[in-house]
Amino acid sequence: MYKISVPIMNSNIARMGRENLLAEIEKLGAKRVFLGFGEYVLDSEKQKRDFDALRENCTFFKKHGLEVGVWIWSMTMLEKNSYMHMKSPEGKVSTTQLCPSDETFVEFAADYIKKMAACEPDIIMYDDDFRYSFLDIGMGCVCDNHIAYMEKLLGEKLDEEKISKLLSGGKNKYRDAWLSANGYFLESFAKRMREALDEVNPEIRLGQCSCIGAWDTDGTDSITISKLLAGNTKPFMRFIGAPYWAKEKQWGNRLQNIIELERMEKSWCEGSGIEVFSEGDVYPRPRTNCPASYLEIFDTALRASGGFDGILKYGIDYYSNPGYESGYIFHHIRNLPLYSEIEKHFGDKKPCGIRVYEKMKKFSDMKIPESISGMGEEIQNCFFSPASRMTSDNSIPSVYESLGVCGIAFGENATELSDEALKKGVIIDMRAAEILSENGIDVGLIKKGSLISCDEEFFNEGRDVVRVEFRFHGIECNVYDISVSEKAKIMSRFSYTKEDKVSTGEIIGSYLYENASGHKFLVFAFDAYFNGEITYRSYLRSREIKEAVEFFGEKLPAYSYGNPDLYTLAKKKENEMAVGLWNIFPDSVIDPVIELDSEYSEIECINCTGEIKGDKVYLSEIPPFSFAGFVVSKKGKDKEKI
Repeated sequence: MYKISVPIMNSNIARMGRENLLAEIEKLGAKRVFLGFGEYVLDSEKQKRDFDALRENCTFFKKHGLEVGVWIWSMTMLEKNSYMHMKSPEGKVSTTQLCPSDETFVEFAADYIKKMAACEPDIIMYDDDFRYSFLDIGMGCVCDNHIAYMEKLLGEKLDEEKISKLLSGGKNKYRDAWLSANGYFLESFAKRMREALDEVNPEIRLGQCSCIGAWDTDGTDSITISKLLAGNTKPFMRFIGAPYWAKEKQWGNRLQNIIELERMEKSWCEGSGIEVFSEGDVYPRPRTNCPASYLEIFDTALRASGGFDGILKYGIDYYSNPGYESGYIFHHIRNLPLYSEIEKHFGDKKPCGIRVYEKMKKFSDMKIPESISGMGEEIQNCFFSPASRMTSDNSIPSVYESLGVCGIAFGENATELSDEALKKGVIIDMRAAEILSENGIDVGLIKKGSLISCDEEFFNEGRDVVRVEFRFHGIECNVYDISVSEKAKIMSRFSYTKEDKVSTGEIIGSYLYENASGHKFLVFAFDAYFNGEITYRSYLRSREIKEAVEFFGEKLPAYSYGNPDLYTLAKKKENEMAVGLWNIFPDSVIDPVIELDSEYSEIECINCTGEIKGDKVYLSEIPPFSFAGFVVSKKGKDKEKI
């Protein structure tokens, strides 16, 4: 069952009116509410007011048949305090984030959760601050307690030079010790909170919102933390990745990238037994700040993808009176028939497309370029998969399991590739090419030279060009000057301006290659993790990937050319294929043509009209921020598994 959870601010409920809020919650069909409790407070009178309100709110909503959750910050305190604060490797101390290595703070937090449990909620969830990353200090923590733990592991004293190695270079013992310390204190905190909760009520479920660093750079992972918090109850987790990110393109994410991010997290949790739900946040709300269309595209796409237990859906504004912003609920209700159609046509099928190889933990082994410096933001951004961004930005369906029609693996993910995957064909970047070469696999690379900031990329032997230099916006395309095997087929070249600021040069941008073992590659001459979307967000890159798949001996299940941000999802079962198309762009998609992997004889359209002619589908216009889909099948003598 796909469960809708709705968050509400605990402190505002009485003012907003419980009965009025209940009516709005029921319109959404929500089965669970999360009462937002905020950060820790030291003031005893304010604590009492907050817990009294929580007790009353829990009683009211449970009385009306709702599962009641409490949502609290885990390591944040705004008041002045004497607890140990997180400290970054650069020496900056956080103003608000407390370190879980401080035993006095841990006991304070344990007492807090006992008071919360006494209010009798069904479930408690820690918020996005269960982490060491993306803080006011960048990446933490090397406070005194962390340093002491690391020195004990290493058997040596740490100085500034050794600490600097945490966020630079390649794999080393100092980074390993730091990750061990990070993980140890987070996991210890989780264990203590579960123990404290069990002292009051062992049946209350406890979980957390997964965060960016909590999957890798924090030295543990959200799966481990979820199970520690759960104790003997069923573990749960809210994923990271929200529709509101797309409004400001936070961390470089477009809405299709965020959808793929949540699908990626779900693949990591496969078989874990954890209840998982997505982050349907439209912060800062109401629709004047973030539109309902973002939320509905996010929700419908993840419903179509499948495997999610539900969504934390921000259908009600935190602060305004109920009914002031009715738009989120209106759009949800309007889409109820579409939810049913998506479940009917997509629910029994499995995703198909290019396999995105993105392993959960990369940082320990990652080779960080010398050009990367500062608070670690670029390192933290490696959580976001450039491979999934490349496919989703180019309307190419993806999968996170099986071999797919081929694979795409950038950076350290190349270590995940089997011989079977290599023979199926893989799209790789320069770091992945380097890793494979070091492991004795011929990728056609002869030499990797210096890194060059480029201006334009030329395709089709120079007949087509894409501008990649926008330095006045702080955007650069950095490509290695490489030499390759004479057997390689050059797919693109980059041009650059030489030091004299007048003359230009050219270097290889990408090439196709098959080695003597039958391994096939499309190789890019750039490092995908440390370049932006300028390297992949283009119609010509999209066409190049399609051609590469065909060079590998396969066809994309569904493909459309020339439509920006047309997110595409394909799923198959026996002789049927369902294709979903979400237009996440201000322009309509006019007369879309969808190329399929083979000829089909029948079509059923969802939220659109269209016809099939052989291996192509011709659809009606897809308006901005809307969904269109179809199911194609074979019949009679053409009927076969596809």
